[in-house]
Amino acid sequence: MTIKLIKLLLFVIILCSCSPRIRISKLTRLIPDQDSIKFEPKGIYPRPVINYFVKKIKTPDKISITSGVELYRVSYFTKDENNRKTPVSGLLAFPRNKKIKGVVSYQHGTNSERMNAPSKPSEDEGLGIAAVFAGGGYLCLIPDYIGFGVSTEIHTYLHAETTTNAVVDFLKIGSEICTSLTNKETNYLFLIGISQGGHATAAVHREIEKNPVSGLRLIATSSIVGAYNLKEISIPYAIENKSVFYLGYLAHSYCHIYKHPLNSILLAPYDTIVPRIFDGNHTYEQVIARLPKTPESLYRKDILDDFISGNHDWFTDKISENQTFDWKPNALFRMYYGSKDKDVSPQDAINAYSHMKQLGGNVELIGLGELSHTQSAYAAIPKTRVFFDSLSTVRRHD
Repeated sequence: MTIKLIKLLLFVIILCSCSPRIRISKLTRLIPDQDSIKFEPKGIYPRPVINYFVKKIKTPDKISITSGVELYRVSYFTKDENNRKTPVSGLLAFPRNKKIKGVVSYQHGTNSERMNAPSKPSEDEGLGIAAVFAGGGYLCLIPDYIGFGVSTEIHTYLHAETTTNAVVDFLKIGSEICTSLTNKETNYLFLIGISQGGHATAAVHREIEKNPVSGLRLIATSSIVGAYNLKEISIPYAIENKSVFYLGYLAHSYCHIYKHPLNSILLAPYDTIVPRIFDGNHTYEQVIARLPKTPESLYRKDILDDFISGNHDWFTDKISENQTFDWKPNALFRMYYGSKDKDVSPQDAINAYSHMKQLGGNVELIGLGELSHTQSAYAAIPKTRVFFDSLSTVRRHD
């Protein structure tokens, strides 16, 4: 029997012997409208197991773990693009030692599989992120968004309003629970998002500063390799780098949201193929296998020309409405980027920082060096933990 298998068996034994330290049934009695919220246990992970998951992430910097973690899938309701209530879900993670520094909301990156949602929990953006932040003393919330987890709707990809709705509605639940656990009227809130989640995180930060969540005080945000200026930078960059996965995903989402036929953007036969492969049941590899190699074979020429020339059509106009760079952050908004990122333009973060700074925003820009999209994410996660820890320690006696 290998050492690796022995370790795995020991972890299983430890897990089976654990019992919850936080009585979720007792806490949920304090949540308004609790009948529409469902909590489903998703695992109890002692500190040694959490350490194991964190090491598997293989971040370049060490991440300190202070607690085991308890996980729950939370099903709740949010508003869709038609302002109708729709069921969604998210992953809720507690530190088992009950020493809570604040709330962290993590907005996940691009994903095409409904069953690979964080609340499954998925390995990287479910267990991994829960380990990093709940294992470090935060009540951690990871919303699935519309279209993932319990939601069977079409995912509203890069749509600021519905994504913000799903995140903020989950934060309201998390706020009630955190208040119960800490006995504080107001707890610190930190936001983090990667890639698509960076776009979402900017939108959520902007919304919370307009309409604060009761019981939470936004302290800082970490947006990692995010897309902000969609029309002028992100989408042209995707076209330049032949990122047909993102382009197909966006066309499908926006045609659904704004009630336009797919052939107003896509060429045949992809106007009929795209709905079948972006149905929430296909992996990235399966989707790519059904798409053409170039944007010129996927998008209509007039649509591509409008991005290049800056002209207007319904698609480019709606993309402009969902951009997340033209606002002034008051709480600290930090952006990370890698100079070798081929998925999201490094220039997007650089330009967003300059624009927000000109508006008088409280912003920071951190270059991670010559790293790719994925490498940048792994590099920024431990830096974000240290960043949040430093702020939660300094502000503990505010």
